[in-house]
Amino acid sequence: MADSNDNNSFIDFPNSDSKKSSNKDVSNSEKALVEVKSNGKDLAGIKEDKSLVEKKKDSLTPVKKSVTEIASSDNETKSFSLPATDVKKEEADNTSKENPELEAKRKLKKRILKILLWVGVSILGLICGLIIFGVWYTNYLFSQIDFIEPEQVNQTIVNEVGETVVIKEITETTEIEYIEEETIHNYLLIGIDSRSRNYTEDGTGGLSDVNMILSVDTSKGTIKLVSIARDSYANIPGFNNPAKINSAMSRGGPELLKATVESNLRITLDGYAYVNFYNMAAVIDAVGGVYIDVTRSELYADHGLNDCLREVNALYGYDASYQQVNQTGTIWVNGRQAVAYSRIRYVGNGDYERSERQVEVLRSLLNQFMALSVTGKAAAIDDILSCISTNVSQEDITKYAFEFLPSLTNIELQYMQLPIQGCFNSGMYGDEWSIRPNWNAMIPYVQQFFYGESIDFDRVTDINHAPSDESCPTDIDLEELMR
Repeated sequence: MADSNDNNSFIDFPNSDSKKSSNKDVSNSEKALVEVKSNGKDLAGIKEDKSLVEKKKDSLTPVKKSVTEIASSDNETKSFSLPATDVKKEEADNTSKENPELEAKRKLKKRILKILLWVGVSILGLICGLIIFGVWYTNYLFSQIDFIEPEQVNQTIVNEVGETVVIKEITETTEIEYIEEETIHNYLLIGIDSRSRNYTEDGTGGLSDVNMILSVDTSKGTIKLVSIARDSYANIPGFNNPAKINSAMSRGGPELLKATVESNLRITLDGYAYVNFYNMAAVIDAVGGVYIDVTRSELYADHGLNDCLREVNALYGYDASYQQVNQTGTIWVNGRQAVAYSRIRYVGNGDYERSERQVEVLRSLLNQFMALSVTGKAAAIDDILSCISTNVSQEDITKYAFEFLPSLTNIELQYMQLPIQGCFNSGMYGDEWSIRPNWNAMIPYVQQFFYGESIDFDRVTDINHAPSDESCPTDIDLEELMR
């Protein structure tokens, strides 16, 4: 028991005896206070005893609180109940036992949720897989292309007097700007007249047997093609004397040929792509061959189809008479036979009809490609891209090959051939046969064909033996020129 004189006493286990003792101490203190008053003791002593009484009263408070807490705890123990969640679960279990149909619905709902979750995860995984595959496949296709970087091509040429000049510095600067349309882009397509499987990385050393401008209008969904006869004389930048346009490729590669076409037609070319004839056969075989319309003279004449095929067979290492053609009219041919058909020169109207045969093959090639299934097109693109060298960016190839072409429901290749009838002379000039065009007379027609309008332009230097402006037609209907 705590001492009654201890001011800091605390009762840990209150009981009836301690309570009585505390009351007794209080009573004795009050009696002492009365005696002090009656005996006349000084005021300081009275205050000290009164403080003692107050402290004794305060010491009783924990006792009361402890008793109250114990009583309250007893009541809570008696009225203890389950948490609300457990009660609901117990009620649900009782309901399920009483209602089997409700339990079956609950299980079915859980099963459906699991199935939906599984399907969602599977679809998400499939989409991610397709995206990853698409990125990989696109990168794979681009890896098949021989992309030409600026440092890979001739930036300089050696001109006819032995001087080394930079191609960009010799490109003609005009006062009047060329026509520019945001949705129209022009590309130079080059076929190299190479007699071997290999050719230099920059194309130098081989004559350009095919010189075509491919114009794509993404707003109207049109594809247009202008073919320039290989024997056409042109002003080649860096050289004083005009020469056949196909010689620009052998003198300075695709960069010089591009500059030559731009300066003679006053047109902007956004890039170029070239392939040699060995690879052209593989491109045609990639789509399963093409259809051509063969005349009897084209088949049996000297330097006709089969004569050209013997030359192509030798290039591939086949017997000269291998797969000779023996039919006329519209026939199906493979890559080597199509290349031989495109090389016919001395039948009909010489180089003029030769260009027409080349375009005929290209048209059929495009039609055959568009007729392939999705998987067939993918396989063909794989083979075709590996045969091409180009400086066209991956972004542009993606835009046209994978977005623009698939969006077209009906592809019609519009074609015009240069030089235009009435705007050139041809024959033996000096010791060679050549075509002498009036480029200034043809530029308005090219502008109209590509852009639907013609504007003023800086005059191109005249070619010797070309017809004068006055003798060239200026009012030919464009529809008559399109083939």
